[in-house]
Amino acid sequence: MSEANGNSLHSLVGLSGFRCIVADPPWQWGKCGVWKLGKKRKGGAKLECPYPTMTQADIEGMPVGDMAEPDAHLWLWTDNANLHNGFHVMQAWGFKYMAPIHWVKPSGCGHWWVHRTQTILFGYRQKCRFPQARFRPNILTPGRDPARHSEKPEEAFALIEAVSPGPRLELFARRARPGWTVWGNEVEANAAVPVAKHTDDGVVGKGNHNG
Repeated sequence: MSEANGNSLHSLVGLSGFRCIVADPPWQWGKCGVWKLGKKRKGGAKLECPYPTMTQADIEGMPVGDMAEPDAHLWLWTDNANLHNGFHVMQAWGFKYMAPIHWVKPSGCGHWWVHRTQTILFGYRQKCRFPQARFRPNILTPGRDPARHSEKPEEAFALIEAVSPGPRLELFARRARPGWTVWGNEVEANAAVPVAKHTDDGVVGKGNHNG
């Protein structure tokens, strides 16, 4: 497997028990065009991805399904060029697709179209359960552009936390997030195995075990 992120993929082996998994894979870029001062010009600088990427096969080979509870939710970020690849990744990880969530940006870029949207593919592992909020709109309109490339809006995480119960895991995270387990090359990983609390009726709650 590729080690596009600073934390080895081997550190994910053995993690389990998550009911919410968010992933923002470093997709490989296709044809992006040639840009200079915001315009396509002959001899301009080629647009290059500002971070290491992973192949489709390496993303699909990540042991994400092994980390998930049977009723886990998956929130998988894609870009428009890799939207179809996202469905393959979701299937490879053992999740069933349910719905798209669209982030609408004030501005955009692209080769043939000006892309102002980015999509989260929402899926579930084996059992479709919504123990928290439901009937939420599938459109995010924060009204501002990201401060840096590939940064995701806080409104997305507010929606995720409203809909999906913990324990929560973010893969390819940009920063630490209270109450979350995070993993990626831009954040100090705190990957730990969640500990389930059981009653006679089953699992009632979980917390991260960092000991």
